Amino acid sequence: MKKYLLFAGLMAAVTAHAQRTEHPGSEQIGVAEGAETIPAKQARTTRPEAILWSYDFANGIPSNWIHNGSANGISDPDARFEYRGVLTTPDTNVGTRGAFKGTLKAIQSPTKNNGFVIFDSDYLDNNGISNNAGNGPAAAPHWCVLGPPMFDLSSQANVQLEFVNYYRRRQGTVNLSTAISATWVDFSTDGGQSWPYSMEINTHIGNNQSTARNHPVLINCSNYLGGHDSAMFRLRFDGRYYFWMVDDLQLVNPEPHRLLFVQANGAPPTDLLYSTVGKYIHMAAGREQSLTFDANVLNFGVQPQTNTKLQVDLFAPNGQFIGSRTSATTALLPPGDTLTFNDLNTYSNPLTPSAATHGLGKYQLVYRAVSDSTMELSDTLNIYLTQQTQALDGAVFSNSLGTESLGDGGAMAVRLELPNTPNQTEWLKGVELGLSSLTTGGIVELAVYDTSAWGGYTTGFDNNLMLYYAFDSITAADIATGYKWLGDTAAGFNLRAANPSGSYWVVITMLTNNGAELIRIKNDQTVSHVGDKLMYNTTSARWFTGYSNSRTFNAPWIRTRLCHAPSACNIGLEESARLWHAAPNPAQGVLTLEIPNGSMLQRLSFSDLAGRTVYAFTAEGGTRLVLDVSTWARGMYTLQSQDGQAQKILLH
Repeated sequence: MKKYLLFAGLMAAVTAHAQRTEHPGSEQIGVAEGAETIPAKQARTTRPEAILWSYDFANGIPSNWIHNGSANGISDPDARFEYRGVLTTPDTNVGTRGAFKGTLKAIQSPTKNNGFVIFDSDYLDNNGISNNAGNGPAAAPHWCVLGPPMFDLSSQANVQLEFVNYYRRRQGTVNLSTAISATWVDFSTDGGQSWPYSMEINTHIGNNQSTARNHPVLINCSNYLGGHDSAMFRLRFDGRYYFWMVDDLQLVNPEPHRLLFVQANGAPPTDLLYSTVGKYIHMAAGREQSLTFDANVLNFGVQPQTNTKLQVDLFAPNGQFIGSRTSATTALLPPGDTLTFNDLNTYSNPLTPSAATHGLGKYQLVYRAVSDSTMELSDTLNIYLTQQTQALDGAVFSNSLGTESLGDGGAMAVRLELPNTPNQTEWLKGVELGLSSLTTGGIVELAVYDTSAWGGYTTGFDNNLMLYYAFDSITAADIATGYKWLGDTAAGFNLRAANPSGSYWVVITMLTNNGAELIRIKNDQTVSHVGDKLMYNTTSARWFTGYSNSRTFNAPWIRTRLCHAPSACNIGLEESARLWHAAPNPAQGVLTLEIPNGSMLQRLSFSDLAGRTVYAFTAEGGTRLVLDVSTWARGMYTLQSQDGQAQKILLH
């Protein structure tokens, strides 16, 4: 049990940690496509807090607030928070204006539409122009503070600060280190003459990662501000890049009974642990792994909590409750104390999902922190049981990475672990790559190695021990559908015959025709992976496990397709999205859609280029649908299934 006097509102994010260390790499600032992680929501069963003071920025930044800043160590009136309001230019629909804004949008706070504030370090440094670092309105690094006037809290022993923020991280103040965020809250009890107490926030995200657009920050500052008549707080940006948006500030009386999932001792708030090295969020039928769970839980309330425990429930694709696992119970948890994963775990009692028993599809894990007085509910983690797919990703497109960072000839590798099942054959049909829409073409190579072929970060893989090889060009059709298939579409390759141990590395090499093309592979940042993926950087001429303090390379969409016999290799749920047999394409008048046997019941929809759904329906395997599209407007439509697969359909 650990004691924490202050807590910076780190939202629960279901991840998998391992007791291994990653080899640090170096990462350059770059546009991270869709670089936004969605943390888990936490629901609770206790009453809401009593609000002491609130401000939603509907009327801008008040003139009596503390507000000043510096650029590159020199006082600068431009190094300030910027107000976004209904009548401002830009308005509340615009977030960062920096050169590295990519597709990132504005904060999604409850009152975002009436105004919020942003410290736009990216824009201030480069004026929104690429290759213009240091030539913007105020050169980085930046220091800026913003805070309301003094509060009389002499009658309030318990005080909690809350607000909503959206932050993308690069470098913090300590020698501009990526190991620290640039976002802080400072506290004063003498009317701002001194600021002896500080809290770093947004520590749960890594370099080049973003919080959710509606990420709540909760700080129990009772020990700092409670009972003082000259209490003050201020927001502080202290570092370099990218941005910090803030809205809906309030001081409240903390709840008497409140539990929170938090990070502790390097472990995530809630965790999923596997029986092998490979942490497959997509698991093929017959290759399911035993799962155990742990969590870190903080008593964020004012009162002690009794009989606190962790409970994790597993639900089948149809919503049926399968079973639960419960940790040991802690009799007393004082306010401000944290139960860590050493206290709250189910290591001795694994839980194994079964496709044979409950079918294929999306399984859900629900984490609960339970005491006699309250229950804290984390968001669910999805696990996919499929017929053939074994993959690290959880079907969440967080960002993409490829040859622009790793170079022509750059590579990614994922570890493939098969269960040690006697007399069970394993055939590799091929590999499916998730392609970002930023991909323009190129050639991709697939190589499969015995794990003994790995010679280290500088040596790489021994080609003499290569078990399988395939290559192909990326076509316009591949880019349109968002996937590239590599491998033998007929019989497949007998993995067990090549290596009975069942341990392999699947390596994807990206070739750009001497830089003429760009390849970017999708990446999922939502589930942490250590020890089961590698990337090769041509500039460094070596392999890395990832970037330091970042999930930019975390769970690449490199999905292996497996089967127990050659005759089964062309049948599977995963093929259904790519084998929809939508014809003709382009279509005119009618569109025939055939869904092969073996597919589960799915919700499918057509959307236009504006993202509007024009038609939605439910289909199951073995069906043939004839759709009347004669009244639809000419143009491009996207046919998408609930599992995230998509295909472009052109209507003449």
